[in-house]
Amino acid sequence: MSILRDVENRMERLSNTLWGLLRRGGEEQVEVVDMLRRECEANAVIVGRGRTVVPNSFVLELPRDSYDRLAQEAGAVGERLASEVRRHAAERHFSFAGPVAVRLHPPRDGQEPRRYRLHSSITPRP
Repeated sequence: MSILRDVENRMERLSNTLWGLLRRGGEEQVEVVDMLRRECEANAVIVGRGRTVVPNSFVLELPRDSYDRLAQEAGAVGERLASEVRRHAAERHFSFAGPVAVRLHPPRDGQEPRRYRLHSSITPRP
C-alpha cells in the first residue's frame, strides 16, 4: 500500500510542479490540459463515417528557466498530459494515427515564449 501512496504523491508533486512553473505572476493558473483538448478539437480530421482523427504528437515549449527546473521530470509530466489527451479522445470517440506523446522542450527558435507554446501534429505509427 505504501508503494501506491508513494506513486500517488510523486504524481501529485509533478502536477503541482508543472502548474507552478506555468503560472505567471498573479494571473490564474494556465490550463494546459484544456489547451491540449482544444488543440485536438481544432485539428480534428474526419476520415470516415464515425471516425475522427486528432493530433497525437504534441510539443510544449516552455520558457528556458521553467524548462530547466522541470527537465528531470519532463518525461513523467509529458506522460501524465498524454493520458489526459487519451482520456479526452475516448470521451469524444476520437482516434489517433499513432501513439500519443507530449514532450516538453525549451524554446526552439531562440524566442522565449511568455508562458508556453504548443505545437501538434498527426504522426502515424512508425
